[in-house]
Amino acid sequence: MLESVLSKRPMIRKRLLKPFVINTNPDTVTAVAVLCAIFSGYFFYIGFFLATAIFLALNGFLDLLDGEIAKKGKTTKKGDFIDHTADRISDTAIFLGIAYNPAIPTDLALLALISALLVSYLGTQAQALTSRRMYGGLIGRAERHIVLFAGAIMAYAFSSVFALVFAVYAIIVLSIITFMQRFYALYKVTGA
Repeated sequence: MLESVLSKRPMIRKRLLKPFVINTNPDTVTAVAVLCAIFSGYFFYIGFFLATAIFLALNGFLDLLDGEIAKKGKTTKKGDFIDHTADRISDTAIFLGIAYNPAIPTDLALLALISALLVSYLGTQAQALTSRRMYGGLIGRAERHIVLFAGAIMAYAFSSVFALVFAVYAIIVLSIITFMQRFYALYKVTGA
């Protein structure tokens, strides 16, 4: 949802990111974003939620920034492939960290990971079938980050994982709804 708003109003993204757009290879920024996701997952695992939130925010910011840097130069299919692959690796690292935190039900976190990956899969499947990436629905990667960020901050502020567990439940429910929305939209577009 947030991605579709930003894609309709690209100047918002451009203005926010302009001070940070540097002359570098966007794949380097993507690699640093993945490292931030791995750190975020690790801090989810050990329950250091303030660090989790910081690295999660950095991952999200760098994910936006690498795309903006790519647009400044010449975007390529290879760069798009690397970016989407890195996003899935990042999602997996973050949710595995949550899954292995002893205070959070492992099955719940793994279900959140699966539902998130299915939503992203339909976005890239739409691109393969229609040449246009699909960002519609209730929750995408950006919104998942916001929900997890809020859950981590609340877990830190109240020294309780309740808010984080609630955030994971919310991601599951919203991701399943988004999967159905995207599936139906893609089903209609392909004329199936």
